[in-house]
Amino acid sequence: MFAAAVMLCITLLSSRAHAGGDYFKVYLNNKLIIEQHVWEPLKLQQLQLGKANADDELTFHYSHCGKLGSNRKIAVQDAKGKVIREWKFADAPGSKQSGMVITVKELLALQQRDLRFFYTATELPKGQLVGSFHVGSQTTSQVTAPAAQRQRLAALLPERNTFALL
Repeated sequence: MFAAAVMLCITLLSSRAHAGGDYFKVYLNNKLIIEQHVWEPLKLQQLQLGKANADDELTFHYSHCGKLGSNRKIAVQDAKGKVIREWKFADAPGSKQSGMVITVKELLALQQRDLRFFYTATELPKGQLVGSFHVGSQTTSQVTAPAAQRQRLAALLPERNTFALL
């Protein structure tokens, strides 16, 4: 009886419940292009953005366990990890409108090819990678997250998981 109780406790404690948690979505002109929980393996997304998309908009939504963050920011890093632009978004307490809009025209003005988007807020000061896009005429190879991001993700996921990074 004792052994069965111990086995039941081990089974319950070793399983991971992933209901809820932080969650994000990215839209291009109201078309969903990325949707996932942060505990899921990051999905590689390649999106071609060029002059033909200058009037388009990227909209980022981030939910902290069903709530909007405060002091929300989206920072864009170049291929070397240097922050080249940051957008700040107003707090919207009690609102379901979490959209943080960045125009493709603004991204083209950065004159960078590979851009990585990181979301930060008071609730998530170290940030979360929420997108990686290629700007220009040809799609390039995959972009990987920096070592600190991989370590943070590894702490959230079981060791057996492997994943492609945005």
